[in-house]
Parts: sequence; structure tokens; C-alpha cells
Amino acid sequence: MIRKLTLLFLLCFGLHGIGNAQTLDSVTIFLPFGTDTTCPSQQLTFTAVQSNDTFSTSTYRWFTDGTYTGVSQDTFYTTALVDGDSVWCWMYYTNSAGLDSFRSNTIIVHRSDTIMPRVYMALTVGSNPGCGSAPLTFTAFPVNGGNAPLYQWMIDRAPLSGEDSNTITRHFVTGDTVSCQVVSNSPCLGGYNDTVISNYIVIFHDSLNPSISVIDSLNPICATEFDTFAAAYINAGIGASLSWYVDSTLITGVLGPVYITNTLHDHDVVYCVLNAPDPCVINHTTVSNVITMTVIPNAASSAYVIMTHGANPSCLDSPVTFTPYYANFGTAPSYEWYINGIPVSTDSVLDTFFSNNDIVSFKVKATDDGCYAHDSIFTTPILMIRDSTPPTPLLSLIGNQLVVNNGGNYQWYLDSNLIVGAINQTFHPSSEGYYYVIKDSAGCPSIHSNVLYISLLDVKNIASAGAVKIYPNPASGTLNLEWGTAVANMKMDMYNIIGQAVLHEDINGQSHHETDLSRLPEGNYMVVLQDSNGNKATFKIYHNQ
Repeated sequence: MIRKLTLLFLLCFGLHGIGNAQTLDSVTIFLPFGTDTTCPSQQLTFTAVQSNDTFSTSTYRWFTDGTYTGVSQDTFYTTALVDGDSVWCWMYYTNSAGLDSFRSNTIIVHRSDTIMPRVYMALTVGSNPGCGSAPLTFTAFPVNGGNAPLYQWMIDRAPLSGEDSNTITRHFVTGDTVSCQVVSNSPCLGGYNDTVISNYIVIFHDSLNPSISVIDSLNPICATEFDTFAAAYINAGIGASLSWYVDSTLITGVLGPVYITNTLHDHDVVYCVLNAPDPCVINHTTVSNVITMTVIPNAASSAYVIMTHGANPSCLDSPVTFTPYYANFGTAPSYEWYINGIPVSTDSVLDTFFSNNDIVSFKVKATDDGCYAHDSIFTTPILMIRDSTPPTPLLSLIGNQLVVNNGGNYQWYLDSNLIVGAINQTFHPSSEGYYYVIKDSAGCPSIHSNVLYISLLDVKNIASAGAVKIYPNPASGTLNLEWGTAVANMKMDMYNIIGQAVLHEDINGQSHHETDLSRLPEGNYMVVLQDSNGNKATFKIYHNQ
């Protein structure tokens, strides 16, 4: 036990002594304290310490007088050395640069047949001066004490019964003078006395006067912002604890030296109380300095964007301009436009073309140290609906119906005025004037069609048109016209969707008429019935093959 404690002390002493001499990626060897000169044949212990303990695959080679000893560990034990022998060590290791090596310092061995014994004593646990309630531990470190020295601890030069190890742990009183007597059994004493006395240490006790101070990381702060308070104290003895207060209210659950919170209000007072039960402490309760908080209310920040040019839904080739509006983000906020989550612009407005289903958003961020409800805001995403511009529709008058050449949704106009509710492919005009149509696909309008002027004389309906039944529709091969018990005398004309005549038949004195469509291509057709007075009725059918 004595050897282990002594080696621990010597190891720490040796490392401390060589710390400033070490260099990066190096190795240093040393002997334990007190073994710089030893008896002949006494075992010596050399220890190698590398400068960086993160080396990997470290190996060692010990040399005496330039000859490799065969020892390859970090500690070299030997009894064979004589006075004047030299010892050094090679270390091989791998670091960030790869495989490397380093030669240590050299130690010259000193042997002597006559060595004066000595003993040193030090306080190894506790404080002096210190509080009388705390025990102290002293350790003796003999030099040339032999392999089994005898120890005797003394107070005021008087032996203490039973205290005969290399350490002593006990309570002392003020004025005690501590020392240790060692009797060496070394074979190298020569004519020296085998009994030596260590240095003396006088014990001083005093009362502890604790103090505590508190600092904070932020003040002023913004409302709901986190602040950190740290307490530091001294002279609190054993068993000290801390209590945190805000406006004289104890903060439960916070017992350590750090208090973190985001619940403070303007003019709140924060402080810490040191509770020190140690009997050496003069004041068992000590209050820290007081920190008065300045908490600034957060300004209500907001942001949104407005479409200031263009439309949505609209055409792919129609540009759109978005303009942002925001409030309470400081004097010089940063902002950025995003399309589908990817930053695309830091301009004050976004003016560009969009693809279908693009998602547009805008982010604004405060860049100063002001207090805001939100340091940054993403506006509500906007889904862009775009479509290709439809082809310009072609308008035809077939019978008494205005017909567009392709299907879809339309807006009909009379004399440049929108006809509310007129959205189909066909329209029966009821007023004289100029008609045209615009096709609308997902908000993307076409160029308006050709303009047709309609006279009311041209669009009169056959009064009995509602009595005719045209079937089947869609038709395949044969189209039937049925008037029931009535007899029809009229002309039947059939037109394709762009107004081209494809079929003409006369119906004379018939209540049922069949028309062969087998020679016509598949598609939409308009059937126009005209009576002897020139009145017309128009019907839309679909023919499939």
C-alpha cells in the first residue's frame, strides 16, 4: 500500500515536472521521486509517458548503454544497472500522419553504497488553512527508506498511538504541528542514522465567510426569450445548496448553479440564496446580488403576398407579379421567394412565368436585435394553376344554332358583352347583333373567335320542332327522325362541326324518316330541319362507327 501511494505521488510529481518539456508526438521517461540515487542492485522502475494518449498501436523498446533489453512495454523494471549506466526508450506509434517513432530523453543511473535517508510529508486530502470539521490526510514519502520502512506520525513531536502507516487521516486542531518519523531498513545507510524526521506542517483553522454572485447571459431580453443565470460561490464548506427566486417566489425544482427560463416579465427580480449548513460557515444563509430584468414586449409581426399583375388560374405564357407586404420585422429585414420550396429570388417583388402546380411562398426574416412575435415568417403557399393557351375557336351558324368547332367550356359574347350562363359548345341566339366566343381552359382563355352578325330573321325556330324525336344519339349507321302521328314536309341538312355540309335529304309527307350515316366519319354533327316557310331547328348528334 505504501509503495502504491508513493508511486502515485511520484508519478504525478514526475509528470508535472516534465510537462513543459514535452513536445507533440514524443515520449519522456522518468524515475519515481526519490530514486535518482539508489543502492546497488536495488530495483529501478522506469516509466515512459507519451505526449498524446490518442496514438494507436504504440510499442516501446528499452535500451541500456545503447543495447536493446528486449523489454517492449511502457514500464521497464531492472536490478542489473550500475552507476553511470544510461537508459532511454524508442516509441513506435501511428498518428494522423501514419507510422512514426521517437527517441526519449536519457537517464543516467546513480548508484551509491552510502545514501542519507530522508522523508518528505505533504497534505494530500483537505485544506490548510481550513475548517476544523473536515478531516485532513497527510502522506509521507521516504527517500532511501528501504523495502520496509517504519512509520510513526507525531503531533507536536509526540508520537500518535497506532498511526504507523505511510498516511494519516484525522481531525486536527488549530496549532497542531504534524510530522512523520521514518526508520529506514536500507542496506545503503553507511554511517548515516537510520531514523529521520520529515518536515513540519502547522495546522490552522478558521471560520468560512461564504459569498455568492449571480450573472445572466441576456438583459434586456425579448418576451418569451430564454435567459440563463449562473451562480458562483466560495467558502461554503460541505453540504452547500442553492435556491433560486424570482420576485421573492421560490423556483421549485431548480437546485443547481444554473437557472434557465423564458417566463420572465419586465421588472422581475432574480437572485439566488446559498444555504451552507457546515458548522465552519459564519452565515448559513447568504443572498446573492439581485438582477432586475428588462423584458421588451414582442411586436406583432405579419406577412402576406398579393398578386399585383396577372391571374391565377391562367395561361403558361402569362407572367404573374407577386408583391409582399409585411410588418414589424425591423428596419432591414431579409426576404426570399421560393418556388416549390427552392429559393429563387431575393428581389422585392417576384415577376415570372409559372408551370402548372407550382407552389409560391415568401419568407421574411428580421436581421436586427429587435423583439418580434416571429423572427421569420413563411407566407401561406399559393398553388399556381396554369394551362396551354387553347387554339382560337371557329364559330359557325348551322341552321339556327351558333356552333363552335371543338368541345370545351366557352364564354359567349354579344356586342362585346358577356352572356351570363352561356358556356356550352352551341348557342341559340335570341337577339340581333355581333356574336363571338372565347374558350376557357383552367382559367387560360383563348383569343376570341371570328365574329358573326346574326339577324333575327335567320334564326327563327320551327314551331313543331319540339315534336320530332331524333334517335339514337349517339348514332351508328342509321339515324331515325320520328314525328309520331304528324306528317312532316321539310328539308334536312347535316353539317360537320366546322359548318361544312355533308348530307342533304328531302322529307315529304313522312312521319318517320331514316338517314344512312355509314359513309360519314365519326364525330359531332349538326342536323338542321327547315320547313317550307324557311324556319329552322338545329339538333346536335354524335356519330360513331
